[in-house]
Amino acid sequence: MTSRTFQRLAMAGALAGVGLVLAMGPAEAGASATAASQKSAHEPPRTVPVRLLALNDFHGNLEPPTGSSGRMVDETGATVEAGGAAYVATHLKRLTDGNTLKVAQGDLIGASPLLSAAYHDEPSVEFLGKIGVTASAVGNHEFDEGYSELRRIMYGGCHPTDGCSPAGPWKGARFSYLGANVLLKEPGGAAE
Repeated sequence: MTSRTFQRLAMAGALAGVGLVLAMGPAEAGASATAASQKSAHEPPRTVPVRLLALNDFHGNLEPPTGSSGRMVDETGATVEAGGAAYVATHLKRLTDGNTLKVAQGDLIGASPLLSAAYHDEPSVEFLGKIGVTASAVGNHEFDEGYSELRRIMYGGCHPTDGCSPAGPWKGARFSYLGANVLLKEPGGAAE
């Protein structure tokens, strides 16, 4: 197993744990301290099933990639055309139930086709928010245009050189970016 695969598996596991804690939180919020203290010591804690759906390496592919990059092997072993926003949205919708968390493991933007890159990946980040991604780790390609541009993608605003898209000022991502392995050389400085 490569270190990159291990890192992604570790991130998925960490996000699943966070999701489980978040899913269990509201169930306990209404219980009073008295009721909690009266529970039998032998009563098992309440559990909530959680389905974690994760994606990575989207790279702004709003349209299906051409050639073998646009094919995958499905659960039956058949090779099928895949990729692009319509495929991802349909597939995730089919797998989603009431206790689903949708997360990503990075490289959602950057090294993108013209359709997304021409607007500095704003369309791809908007799409990912609309399909319900709640959090994403940052991958190396999230930094393709630098740390300041990633912050703009996260929080909104117009591109410093190209200005606003025809849709107006970018409102920012609807999901959180996680980057525990990102260090700044100095406050307000470039990321390492």
